[in-house]
Amino acid sequence: MHLQFTLTRLSTAADFEIFKGLLLEYAERDLDDPPNSTIWADIAQLPGRYAAPGGAVLVAHFAGELAGCGAFVASAHDGIAEIKRVYVREGFRRQGLARTLTEALLTQARQAGYRTAAICTWPHNAQALALYRQLGFLPMTSFREPAKDHLVFLGLPLDPTDPNKNLAPA
Repeated sequence: MHLQFTLTRLSTAADFEIFKGLLLEYAERDLDDPPNSTIWADIAQLPGRYAAPGGAVLVAHFAGELAGCGAFVASAHDGIAEIKRVYVREGFRRQGLARTLTEALLTQARQAGYRTAAICTWPHNAQALALYRQLGFLPMTSFREPAKDHLVFLGLPLDPTDPNKNLAPA
């Protein structure tokens, strides 16, 4: 049985403080290689690259309790939105929330005019990789500057009618 989550797009300074708390929790519990992560710069600069129009943050609640978050930001390559910081709190895992957040972020990135959604993760993150592949993500070249060869890069065209479905960044 999957829970019914309420998703909210963040916009105010108070909203971004909630996101900051989730990012700190994520860094403490689930983040691989915290010392080398971009999460610290993101936290220091909130809302920074997560602000509209180039980015967006969604938080999820269940029965008034904060359950998780996810975001997208503009990548270094034109037309590519990077899906980031999909985090589900321990008590809400295996309830479909990561899928719900990712699908909502894909919709919002498409509405923001991005042509491709991209995700990177660690090769041992089997659950995330399985989810992204179920959603149709395929291998792509690095969209990060500088390239991070130790990560897995996946992309998904956001417009299925686009004749240029090449997932290689321009």
